[in-house]
Amino acid sequence: MDQGLSIDYIQEKTKIQKRYLMAIEAGKMNDLPGDYYVQSFVSQYANVVGLDSHKLLAGELQETNDNGKQSAPVATGPLPSRTTQHKQVVKESEFSRRFGKYAAYLPTIVVVVIVVVVLGTIWGMSHSGNSAQPHLTSSKVSVTDDASSSKKKQSASSKSSSSSSKEKSQKITQVGSSTTEYDLKDGPSDGSSLNIKAGTSNAWVSVSSDGTQSWMGTLQTGAAHTVKVAKGVSKVSISLGNAPQTTITVNGKKFNFNPQNDTTQTKTITLNIKD
Repeated sequence: MDQGLSIDYIQEKTKIQKRYLMAIEAGKMNDLPGDYYVQSFVSQYANVVGLDSHKLLAGELQETNDNGKQSAPVATGPLPSRTTQHKQVVKESEFSRRFGKYAAYLPTIVVVVIVVVVLGTIWGMSHSGNSAQPHLTSSKVSVTDDASSSKKKQSASSKSSSSSSKEKSQKITQVGSSTTEYDLKDGPSDGSSLNIKAGTSNAWVSVSSDGTQSWMGTLQTGAAHTVKVAKGVSKVSISLGNAPQTTITVNGKKFNFNPQNDTTQTKTITLNIKD
């Protein structure tokens, strides 16, 4: 008997007598008890061994004769051995199992491939855009820096020129024969600055602008104080309590208010500011 599914195993599953099972295997359908049993036995046998019962019956049964009676089944040949049948079933089952396993992952694989392609395209476009952007940014920064540097140079040059012009054009002249009244011409347009400093001893000072006191105090030895004269002021009066020990600077230039070097202690200097 062929190896594979034993006749005893098939009999246990189908409950068909062993001799009928052997007749089916041998293709001897005439040994079966009748047409009904042929169909029933063959169907059960086919289900156990893994064959198509419809194809098996179609190949084994004949059409009815001219008298309308069904002729006895005639075998067309022995059925494949149980070993061959079993191997065929195993092969079909293994193929279905493997293909089914990969087929289940097929949609996921397709989705992953699509996502990778889309992300790759986006990354490529982004990388291409970023590669071009730095050159534009660099150019803008360079132009801005150049323009800013040019403006700074022009501004510095303008301030330097203006400062030089003011320093050169400012004039303080004595009014007539007076030793206490002076005219300030071509001073800064935004107002003048007075710096008063004490020498080797303390000095009392009072400053008034157009009759209004701006500052008053006693400068300690070597101390100094700056008074800002507002724009539009036409006359500044400077009262000194220790004139020989006091020095005055107007807009950064030393003001020689005591050309005779007299030793008078108290003195009031009048400075007329001219446009």
